[in-house]
Amino acid sequence: MYLSRIALNTKRRETLHALTSLQFIHSAIENSFDGERKRNLWRIDWYKNKCYLLVLSVEKGDFSNIVNQFGYTDSEWQWETKKYDPLLSQLEKDQIWKFRLCANPVRSSFKERNKRTDRGRIFAHVTPEQQKQWLIGKSESCGFKLEEDGFDVINTRWIKFYKGKYNHQVILRAATFEGLLTITDVERFKQSLISGIGRAKAYGCGLLTIARPRGESL
Repeated sequence: MYLSRIALNTKRRETLHALTSLQFIHSAIENSFDGERKRNLWRIDWYKNKCYLLVLSVEKGDFSNIVNQFGYTDSEWQWETKKYDPLLSQLEKDQIWKFRLCANPVRSSFKERNKRTDRGRIFAHVTPEQQKQWLIGKSESCGFKLEEDGFDVINTRWIKFYKGKYNHQVILRAATFEGLLTITDVERFKQSLISGIGRAKAYGCGLLTIARPRGESL
């Protein structure tokens, strides 16, 4: 597997449009790989006032199209890619890691069913406290544990855009978590890193990244 980071130029009109209509970024990522389309995890990150796109993929991608549409075409540094397997091989139970996760915290209510699907309706958790409790509730099945005062919500926002030929509106609540976690189950934790956490993965949610507590993640 590979983890890539692409610098995005937020002074470009196309980039600003894509950041508010995330299906364009999703499509550009899928077009960065040959062969059959695969669902890749991705996330928009801000670091030292600069915007980056992170992509976790099974295959090594060519992100030239993303640079041409949304990046810095006149820069020598356009993107970097690192192998992900060496990180996965380092994981052990009881290790403490610094983490960042952008997720879509939601709850299902079967008292209010969706008339079209007959499934429980999905409601967003909107407050940071609700969002933190959501992640604590997910953590055990994802192979890690959290201390309530050991992580926080550093950003929460609504994501709204239209998709498809019928202009169906997509409305999501995204929350970015950051802090420290402790691995409790190595295999489950690896699966969480590889497959992501929660819903809305096509729209930049679900990617969990980790770094040593004093280090920096890619």
